[in-house]
Amino acid sequence: MENKIQKNYNNLALQNYETLKDELSQILENQRISKKKQDQILETTQRGFIGLALQNEELLKLNDQLKQQLDEVLKELNAIKEEREEKAAWKEARVNRKRLLKRDPMTGEIYKELMRATEGPTYLNLRTRMALCILAVTGIRINELLSLKVSQLETLFKENWIAINRSKRGPSNHKASLTKEGKKII
Repeated sequence: MENKIQKNYNNLALQNYETLKDELSQILENQRISKKKQDQILETTQRGFIGLALQNEELLKLNDQLKQQLDEVLKELNAIKEEREEKAAWKEARVNRKRLLKRDPMTGEIYKELMRATEGPTYLNLRTRMALCILAVTGIRINELLSLKVSQLETLFKENWIAINRSKRGPSNHKASLTKEGKKII
């Protein structure tokens, strides 16, 4: 009987051992699975953090680029503002400038006096008289008179008009006409 008890006890112990062994195997397996899951979670988390760090680095670079662009835009805006202020100051200075008094047109008496002052047979007197005459009759400026060519003067006498190269406003031309009274004077 003792032997039987011993056998039963051994069988029971063996069954308990097998059960415990199965349970321990199961627990160890779960721990391995759980360790794998932990490793996967850890790896995923690390990848996520690395990805966030890379995105953060890219965002910082983009932020620096945007700051540079903003600085450039602000510089341009300040330059535009300064230009506008300079323009406004220039306009104000132009409005407030001293103006010459309006002059009366040349009267016949003044013209006759000028012609008398240039009388004489010399080339200088003749040239001065001709220049004063053309200035008075056509109304061109002195700079425009000085740049006239002989062919332009011939056109003035033949066709009663002259093409003038503008001295003040660039290379464009304009015409000066000769009236009947002007033709009589010349």
